[in-house]
Amino acid sequence: MDFPQGGQGPRNEFLALPGFALLLFIFCTLGGCSPKHVDSSFCPPAVMQEPVAQSEARQDDDTGPVRHREFDYSTIFSRDNDYFSTSAPEYAADFSSLTTSDEIEPVPAIGDIVLAQYEDWRGVRYRLGGTDYRGVDCSGLVQAIYKDAFEMELPRTSSEQAKLGEAVPRDEIQPGDLLYFIDRGRKHMGVAVNENEFLHASRKKGVTLSKFDKYWTPRLKRVRRILDSDEQLVIRPSGG
Repeated sequence: MDFPQGGQGPRNEFLALPGFALLLFIFCTLGGCSPKHVDSSFCPPAVMQEPVAQSEARQDDDTGPVRHREFDYSTIFSRDNDYFSTSAPEYAADFSSLTTSDEIEPVPAIGDIVLAQYEDWRGVRYRLGGTDYRGVDCSGLVQAIYKDAFEMELPRTSSEQAKLGEAVPRDEIQPGDLLYFIDRGRKHMGVAVNENEFLHASRKKGVTLSKFDKYWTPRLKRVRRILDSDEQLVIRPSGG
């Protein structure tokens, strides 16, 4: 501490220090140096609030259950976004190859079915009362053909078979019609293949094909139709 050389005591500057300290204390007490209060109404800028909101949202997402976004499937099947419509050919199935005429098997005609039966029975000898390949008579052959080809159970005798279906004029013969002849005083029958030929079991030749020639045409006495030639349906008996 700097004292005057004269030994008179402290200098006058030190005497003023207590007064200065008293003034500083009074100023701080009245609020000039009091701690600064934070105004709760103060709102930080939006730029500063955004990270806080995001962090709070993340905390909520972490603590709460996971919720998936519900997808609107109606947009897939709408008219404008239909994957199976012509507007999206890459997703459209090509069914044209399934409808070609080459891949669709045509329904065989009745005449072709009867001819196929002839190939099975050709050459089988005639045997009265026979019903199989060991020997067959005319009505037994008709019964076997309709059972194998058309899954129809016909009566065994020609008299009972003549009651089936409906009568048809002789000039309107169609494939599958039953034909009844009088041959040398005996009843005989066969199945029409077309308007010119018929299948039957001949006494001399066995199972064979014959034409409506000068011999057989005058001997034809009755024609009965038990199949619909267009739809290949069974025509039920209409009486005797």
